[in-house]
Amino acid sequence: MATTATIAAVVASNNNANGPYGQRRPTPLPLAEDDDHLPRLNGRPRSLTVGSEDSDNEDSPELSAIDSSAALILVHDDSHDSQQFGFSDEDDGDEDDDIVSPIFEIRRTTIPALPPRTVFLYLLAPFLKFGALNILPAADRLDLKFGLPALFLSAVCTAFSRQIWYMLARYLRKAEVPEVLCDTFAKARGKEKQRNFIRLSVKVGTAVASSLLAILYLHGMSFIFYELPVPDQRCLESVRVLLPFLPTSNLLQLLIVVLCGFVVFFLSYAQSLSSKRVVFASWLSILAYLAWFICAIYAHAKGFLFDGGSSSSPPSGWKGIFVIAFTFATSSTLPLYASLKSGINPVTTAKTPRSRSFRFLSFASIICATLFLLPLVIFAARPNIPAAISPRAISLSNPSILSPSLPLPKDPTPQSIQTALAALSASVLLLGVAQPLLTIPTLPIRVVRTNINLTRIVIAPAIIVFSLGLSLVSSSAFTAQFVYVLTAVVLAISLVSTYVFPCVMHICVHNFKRPLAIVMPRTPMLPTPASPAVGGSGSGSGGLSPNVDNRTDELLQRKERALQRKQFRKRIVWDLGVWVQLGLCAVGVVLAGASLVQR
Repeated sequence: MATTATIAAVVASNNNANGPYGQRRPTPLPLAEDDDHLPRLNGRPRSLTVGSEDSDNEDSPELSAIDSSAALILVHDDSHDSQQFGFSDEDDGDEDDDIVSPIFEIRRTTIPALPPRTVFLYLLAPFLKFGALNILPAADRLDLKFGLPALFLSAVCTAFSRQIWYMLARYLRKAEVPEVLCDTFAKARGKEKQRNFIRLSVKVGTAVASSLLAILYLHGMSFIFYELPVPDQRCLESVRVLLPFLPTSNLLQLLIVVLCGFVVFFLSYAQSLSSKRVVFASWLSILAYLAWFICAIYAHAKGFLFDGGSSSSPPSGWKGIFVIAFTFATSSTLPLYASLKSGINPVTTAKTPRSRSFRFLSFASIICATLFLLPLVIFAARPNIPAAISPRAISLSNPSILSPSLPLPKDPTPQSIQTALAALSASVLLLGVAQPLLTIPTLPIRVVRTNINLTRIVIAPAIIVFSLGLSLVSSSAFTAQFVYVLTAVVLAISLVSTYVFPCVMHICVHNFKRPLAIVMPRTPMLPTPASPAVGGSGSGSGGLSPNVDNRTDELLQRKERALQRKQFRKRIVWDLGVWVQLGLCAVGVVLAGASLVQR
């Protein structure tokens, strides 16, 4: 019984009072009769001894070891919550694993679990598509003092935006954009209609943006980047780019378009981005871009690149800057983050390797894209450097040494180089169009007792037929105006969703909402039933003094305030960065608008 144990402890302490450490031993507290059935205080371990109430320091030596451990048990989230905005290597190793824990609210992701190399592929692939292929003509004669800062600043802003989404997901413990928005704007009870509206709006907006991007992948953006003075002007499109280099037979052109349509339909009919055919096609798209990149370097060395100087209109610096910014437009950040972490075993205690760090994969993809785009910006400044020695002179000055009867291979002609560039650019876009098509959210229609996947049955085939059919239409004024408006809308949506939207979300979460608790309970604890004390009198706190509860709450509140101040000091850099990025976007829009008005 507890009374017998108490008497024995008192006798033992009196017998050892004359020892060297006898004066330091505290007198044991009397325990209740049914101490084994005492309820815990607010769901936390009971604190049996406390120090003086006059102590203002939570680490005061007057607190016994038992009491200090009772307070420290609730600080186990310190290493997780207080370092959400740090850059330590352990941040992605141990702390990111709780995205798959029960605490992290994650619904059915739009992208299934993917290995790190596939996540890296889908993070890198959008940078080497439309914007990269249009940098050479769009940034033609753009001075390097404007082109290089635009390139590096766009890369930094993209990395910053991805980091903002990453930190918001970990801070709010949500892995999807609709859930982040619901937690920010409609978290309270009784707002189920608002939450449903937000989820539907995000789903429709994502479907529209992905559909328009797929149309531009298939048809092209040349009408906004080129003046098209003549019908056979060389332009970078997916299908239409090949038509000027093919025979004038309408039947042959129709067969090429139909063949491309079947390829795109086969890729878009995959289950998800984890399908082997989509992954293989995405890798082929990257390889096709590398081949196009090598061909562009060779054309630059020979002076065969696109000459924009023949156009009668003066070059537009803002056009090149916007194309560079569009090149770094990113999407699907949170779905890819969730797909990467959903494949991690949440039970393992081993440190996560760097290859599974989302931030590492994100930064690596941006660095690789910057290295591949930097030469294009330099080439666009002077795209037509004439060859120092003509091919004829090279063939005469370097006779064959190994076999006089075998002549040296002839240098490719400008026409063959242009054809190779056109074919490779078309391959890049056709093989990469599956990613935006498969990221269109599923919009099921209820028919009797079955759900029809509207995306797979109607939307994707309609996009393919419409965009490929538009490529066969002659360059009329209506077609040019339609593609111009379509491209402007996609450009605006991509830039706003990449550079503006995450900053606005960061401001709304951290400036207009109360900060989330770190050590204090986020929800009020249920009251525990009272238990009789030793003397038979009841107590609402299970036999413990109310001062113990008040003292514990005071220590937790003090710890909470200290951690919140530390959190704020770490987040202030990101707060300033968010406002700086918004300011840069606003200044760019104002200057671009003023330039257009003056023209």
